[in-house]
Amino acid sequence: MFKKILSFVFFIGLGTLTVAQAGVSPLGVSVVPPLEFPPPGFTITGVRLSIIYGQHQSVYGIDLGAIGNVTTQHFGGVQVSGIFNQNRGTATTVGLQFAAAGNFNENKAHIIGIQAAVGVNYNQAETSVLGLQVAAANLSPYSRVIGVEVGLYNRANEVFGFQIGIVNVAESLHGLQIGLLNYHARGVFSVAPILNFGF
Repeated sequence: MFKKILSFVFFIGLGTLTVAQAGVSPLGVSVVPPLEFPPPGFTITGVRLSIIYGQHQSVYGIDLGAIGNVTTQHFGGVQVSGIFNQNRGTATTVGLQFAAAGNFNENKAHIIGIQAAVGVNYNQAETSVLGLQVAAANLSPYSRVIGVEVGLYNRANEVFGFQIGIVNVAESLHGLQIGLLNYHARGVFSVAPILNFGF
């Protein structure tokens, strides 16, 4: 009997070790790190629910947080948070990235759909936005926006479409800027009130 129990414990332990090495789970539930299942070193491929905020290596799928969502290597999917989303690695958002205070992408990001925040969308590295970027401040100095950027202050490297706000800044503009003060570094008029355009 003892040998059977020992064998059972050994195989359970071996199975747990295999899962831990794989580091992938279809579901993640977080209170605050390290109070989360699975542990922060795992990749979630499905849904992560964060009661306060969650931090995992990567998340692919739907990421929902009452306060915040954090990934350290890669994010891919839909990300919605009550306060903030922070992606320290690369990020690919398809559909929606929304946070009340702000979305913070620290590495390369691709946003297809809507990036929205009440406060700020801050994309620190090379980013492409295909769709709508809307916030009080859109700070994306290295980004390419193909679509519409709406905010009190908008900053992008290259815009194909529209910037609508009080202050609009673009290095290269292929479309229209509508705002109180519009800056287009390579335009016919580098600074223009109300309306500026570029080809």
